Amino acid sequence: MDKQLMKATFAGGCFWCMQPPFRMTAGVTDSVAGYAGGTKPNPSYEEVSTGTTGYLEAVQVTYDPERVSYEKLVEVFWQQIDPTDSEGQFADKGSQYHTAIFYHDEEQKRIAEASKKNLNESGKFKKQVATEIRQYTTFYPAEEYHQDYAVKKPRDYKNYKTLSGREGFIENVWGKEKTVFVYSTPRCHNCHEIKQFLTENDVDFTEIDIAADQETARMVIEKTGYIGAPVVRIGDEFIIGWDRKKMESLIKKFKSG
Repeated sequence: MDKQLMKATFAGGCFWCMQPPFRMTAGVTDSVAGYAGGTKPNPSYEEVSTGTTGYLEAVQVTYDPERVSYEKLVEVFWQQIDPTDSEGQFADKGSQYHTAIFYHDEEQKRIAEASKKNLNESGKFKKQVATEIRQYTTFYPAEEYHQDYAVKKPRDYKNYKTLSGREGFIENVWGKEKTVFVYSTPRCHNCHEIKQFLTENDVDFTEIDIAADQETARMVIEKTGYIGAPVVRIGDEFIIGWDRKKMESLIKKFKSG
């Protein structure tokens, strides 16, 4: 029986920066850059960029609810944006860059509204959260050259994320990413050694079986050029194979923040 996959749609400013965090989230099978919330069929990037179409740059996520909760996806979303900016996101201003959570059903609406309320009450931000909670209506994938921009043009993507102010804001508000991923396969002996090493060093990690998760396997190959396991990701850095010295060095840096 096929798994029952679900959709989630988020607008967080420039979709180049919103696609990678969801694609790297365990349980997400796809993350597509596109345009959400307008009415004109098949809008182009040039049309949306005018800010007159009603569309927002967005990502549509396909996920397995047995592996990742909608609450987790909303958490990933908040940690990629400035939710108090009502004019756009960072260097990008205009209605097409407004932030929104597009709910697909009443349960997603409930979770999104509760999460927004909690964020407002947390004291994390001095201003109120400006992100809208909107009913999902339409989504059109963006042109192919916009898809997986971080993979196709990693240097340009890195420069944009830094110079736009997004990267510095995220690190200042949320800190550097603290998630450790172990990309493994069932018969990989070194994978077991790495997991034991991380456990002995009190490092929490998320394990993903890349033999069963082809989307994640593709992402790992694109990022590293390596086909196989184990691969470990600590923040933005990847370690291929079982390299104790490199693991010890990165874990030390990881723990020191």
